[in-house]
Amino acid sequence: MTGPRVYELVAERATSESGPEVRVWDRLAELLDPNRYRPKLADYVEIREFSLRWGNDYVMVANTHHHWDHVGGNDRFSEVAIHELGEEHLRAGDDLAFAGRYVTFTKELLERFAEFKALDHLFYELLADETTPRPLPEGFDPANWRIAPCVPTRLLRDGDEIDLGGRTLRVLHTPGHTPDSVCFLDEANGLLFGGDTYNTGPIYAHMPDSELEAFARSTQRIAAKADGIRRVYMAHVTRYAENAPFVHEVADGFAAIQAGDVQWEEAYDDAGEPVRACWFARFGVFARPSAV
Repeated sequence: MTGPRVYELVAERATSESGPEVRVWDRLAELLDPNRYRPKLADYVEIREFSLRWGNDYVMVANTHHHWDHVGGNDRFSEVAIHELGEEHLRAGDDLAFAGRYVTFTKELLERFAEFKALDHLFYELLADETTPRPLPEGFDPANWRIAPCVPTRLLRDGDEIDLGGRTLRVLHTPGHTPDSVCFLDEANGLLFGGDTYNTGPIYAHMPDSELEAFARSTQRIAAKADGIRRVYMAHVTRYAENAPFVHEVADGFAAIQAGDVQWEEAYDDAGEPVRACWFARFGVFARPSAV
């Protein structure tokens, strides 16, 4: 029996550790969280050629939330969907005032990767093509890096369905990382596309619009659906997929945070901002120092 077709689209020139997810079905392709100048970046021409190769009529973008690293390629598409709480953020665009710090982090990541790759080849053999960082695009200038404004063509709400012609995704509103965060659940095949609600590295609960209590509620809600989940896909770091028990682990972790049963330590995010971090077996959580 042929299983569900799920593809990750990887550009030849992109930057560090994560990327867009492309779902291709009989007559339609859906692109989750496209971005430019970011790990495994989605380029319009490449996506268009990819979709035509599979005989699709068009590509639709579905954002899991409004953050710059998930919407940077939106303006290249005519069909864009996001939760209704993210609409104004898309319309506003982003001048990426912090881009210099992020590029500094990315350059250090790329410089250190050679040593990591050598160790991996010698001892571990964990890396694959889809988990190998791409270099920054030739001629990339962070001073001119902007997220263009975008007008979404569809506003999503909890419980909505995205019909893909033979496949359906259920929209699950999961505020926590941002108020507009969603997960997409392919109920027929047990596939959860978690955006930034899940991560196998640190889950970012320290952003200006993040809320730990909302994270706890959202992850508990998803955990209650675990019997219908076979695989969880995430948007960041190299371990981008996990099994169903992972959603229980994340829910239990946020419950422990709410109960005050974790040890926090000082850390920094990838833009160099100070955070508090706690760690669990397969993930961690970053929080604002003032929140814990």
